[in-house]
Amino acid sequence: MINLDIFKKHPKKWSGLATVLVILFIISKVDSVQSLVSALSPPNLPKLQVQDKYGEWVPQVWMDQNWGNQWDSPSADTKKYHHLSQGTRTLPLPYDWFLSLEQPASSLFTMPFGEKPVFVDNEYLLRFGFIRSEPDAENNPDGLPIGFAKTSSQNVNGFTTQTDTIGFTCAACHTSHFIYDDGKNGPREYIVEGGPATTDLGLLEESLTAAIGQLVLSAEFGIVGGRFDRFAKRLLGTQYNATTKVRLKSDLVSFAGAQLGSSDIIEVTEGFSRLDALNRIGNAVFSENIDRPQNKAPIDAPVNYPHIWTSPWFNWVQYDASVMGPLIRNVGEALGVKAFIDVKSSPEDHRFSSSVPINNMVWMEKFLSGEQPTKETGFSGLKAPIWPLTEVDSTLAQKGQEIYLQYCEGCHLPVINSERIWEPEYMAPIKWYQGDSQQQTENPVLQLKVIPLNQIGTDIKQAGVMVTRTMDTSGIDNGPFAEKTTGMLIDSVICARDFNQLARAALSWGDQTEKPKEYDEVPLIEQWITDGANVSFGYALAATVQKTIDAWFKVNGLSDPDLQKLFEEGRPNCIQAGFGYKARPLNGVWATAPFLHNGSVPTLKDLLCPTDGKRPDFVQLGNPVYDTVNMGILQPDGFQRIAKKRLKKFKNYDKQGYFILDTRVIGNHNTGHEFSDRYDLTKPYWQQEKGVIGPKLEPEACNAILEYLKTI
Repeated sequence: MINLDIFKKHPKKWSGLATVLVILFIISKVDSVQSLVSALSPPNLPKLQVQDKYGEWVPQVWMDQNWGNQWDSPSADTKKYHHLSQGTRTLPLPYDWFLSLEQPASSLFTMPFGEKPVFVDNEYLLRFGFIRSEPDAENNPDGLPIGFAKTSSQNVNGFTTQTDTIGFTCAACHTSHFIYDDGKNGPREYIVEGGPATTDLGLLEESLTAAIGQLVLSAEFGIVGGRFDRFAKRLLGTQYNATTKVRLKSDLVSFAGAQLGSSDIIEVTEGFSRLDALNRIGNAVFSENIDRPQNKAPIDAPVNYPHIWTSPWFNWVQYDASVMGPLIRNVGEALGVKAFIDVKSSPEDHRFSSSVPINNMVWMEKFLSGEQPTKETGFSGLKAPIWPLTEVDSTLAQKGQEIYLQYCEGCHLPVINSERIWEPEYMAPIKWYQGDSQQQTENPVLQLKVIPLNQIGTDIKQAGVMVTRTMDTSGIDNGPFAEKTTGMLIDSVICARDFNQLARAALSWGDQTEKPKEYDEVPLIEQWITDGANVSFGYALAATVQKTIDAWFKVNGLSDPDLQKLFEEGRPNCIQAGFGYKARPLNGVWATAPFLHNGSVPTLKDLLCPTDGKRPDFVQLGNPVYDTVNMGILQPDGFQRIAKKRLKKFKNYDKQGYFILDTRVIGNHNTGHEFSDRYDLTKPYWQQEKGVIGPKLEPEACNAILEYLKTI
C-alpha cells in the first residue's frame, strides 16, 4: 500500500549528503529533484461533503436493512461487522504508528512551517471516501472510519518483532453512503450496508507515501521541521527520551527501506469507487507473498465495488462469475488485502497457515447471509435498502414493472420478493461431478445467468483476467551449485467446467444461426491442480485458498469432515473462467451507482435511456451527492467540456480533487447493455446486434422503469 518505490537513483546532485544515512538512502534513488518533490507532495483531495457549511457533521441515517440498525445509529452486531479483523495488514505499518502519523504538508517546501493534525483525523481521512464511525470501546476504540480494524501479532517488513497492524475489513469495500438534501431538513448522510464503497485507495496510498517520506526527511534534518520529534512524542508518550527516539529513528529507516519495490504498475487508474480487485489479489498472493515479480500483473481492469446483499445465496460470485464457495471467496479476498500466508515452511510445519481468522470470516458471512431462504420465510440476513428519498408514483411504477418483466427478468431473474423466484429454474441446488458420480448441495441457491461478452457487449478487461492470466508456482532452478527450490505445493482437487465442452460451447456463442449453449449447461467436474510455470490464475487461486483453509482446520484441530463442511457451507470449491458477466437480481439497484461492472455510467438514466442516445464520455467520481431525478451520482453542469480539457493535460482528477473516469480507455468502456433503436423485434436475443438488449426506451417508458426500480 505504501509506495516508496518512487525514490530512484540520482547520485550526482546529492553526493554532499553521503554521510547522512537516511537522506542518502532516499535521495540516491531519485531521478531528479523534481521527482523527489513530487513524491513527497500529497494529492489534492476533495472537500468534505459530510460536513455542512458551518463545519458540523451532517447527521447520519442508518436505513432498515434487517441488521437491527436504528434510524440514527447502527446495531451492536453492525458495529462488530464494520471493525472485525480479517487478519490483514492492508496498510503495512504498525497500528500505533498510523495513529501517531502526521498529515503530509502540502509540499516539500512547506514542511518546515507549522504542525499538521494527525493522519487519522476524520476531517482528513474521510476525504478519501471513507465513512465516519463513532468510537466504540469493544469494536473501534480509536474512532477510525468504517472498515478499519486492528490486527494483532503481525509481521511487518522492516521490523524484527511482530506488531499490531491496521487492516481493512469486508465493510471497507462494501459499505456505501450518499448525501441527500430534501430542502426541508438539511442534508443527510445515508449509510447503505453492503453497498459499493466510495473510497479512492490510490489517493490514500499517495498521501501515506508523502507522510512517511516527509517523516523520514524530518528524522534526519530537524531543520525541515519538527515532524519526527512530534511523531516520537505522540508515539512514545512517557517513554520519550533521547535513547528511545534514536531507536525509533532506526526502526523508521528499516521500515522505509523494506517498502521499496512493492508498488503495483497502474495502467488504468482506479479512482474513487473502483478497485482492480482480482489483479490485486493475484499480485499479493502470487508475487509479493512468494517473491516472484514475474507473477505481477498491471492494474488494468478496475471494477465498481460490488454490493453484497443477497450475494451469499448466489451460485457464483465476482462480476465474472468465477468463484462459487463463499469461504473460498472471502479468504481469497483477505489474502488480497494483505493477510499473512506462510508459503516457505514444509507441509509438516503447516505450510499455508495464515493470519486469516476463519472463525471471524464465518461469523461475518453468517451475519450477511442469514438463514437458508425458503418460500415460507423468504430471504433474511442483509436486505437491500428501501428507497427513502421521494414519494414513489405507484401507477408509473406498475407500468415499469411490465417493462421489467419483458426485457429484464430474462437475465436478472424475477424480483427477490416475488413468488416466481422459488421456481426450480431460479432456485436450485448446485450440481457437480466427483468422478462419474453427480453430487449436489443440500440446499438450493439462486441460479444466476452468465451473459457472454459477445452478447452483452460491455468492457472486456475484467472478464479476461481469469481467462488470460497465468501464474508461475513451480520450483526455481538456481543453477548447478544450488538445489532446485520447491514450488508452492498447491496440489489440490478443485472443480471447474469441463474444458473441452466449454470450448465447444464458446464456439456456439459466436454462431448466431441457433441458440447458443449456456455456461451452466457445461458440467462441473473434478480437476487436479499442481504446480507449474504457467498455471491458470483461477485454478492456482482456488487451490491456494483451499490449502489455506485446510491449514487453518489442521492448526485449530478441526478434523471432523462434517464440521469442516459447515464452515464451507456445503459448497464445492468450483472455479470458472469464461468471457462473460453474471446478471444479478436488481433489488436495491438504485443505491449502487456508478453502473456497469466497471462503474463507467453515473446514473440509471444514463444506463437505460441516455440523453440523445449517448452515454457521457466522462464521469466524475468521488462526490457522494445523490441525483434523485436520474438515480445515481450527481454530475456537475458542463462536466463533459471541463473533463475533456483537463484530460488533455494528462490529469485524472479535476480541480476539486474528484476523479475523472475516461470511458474512451479500455478497462473503462461504457458500452453494452443498451436499449436501442437498433434492436430487431423480429429476432431472438442471440441474433441481436452485440450489446443491444432491448428497444429504445421513449421518455414515458424510461420514467416508468426508473420508478419501478425504486420499489424492488
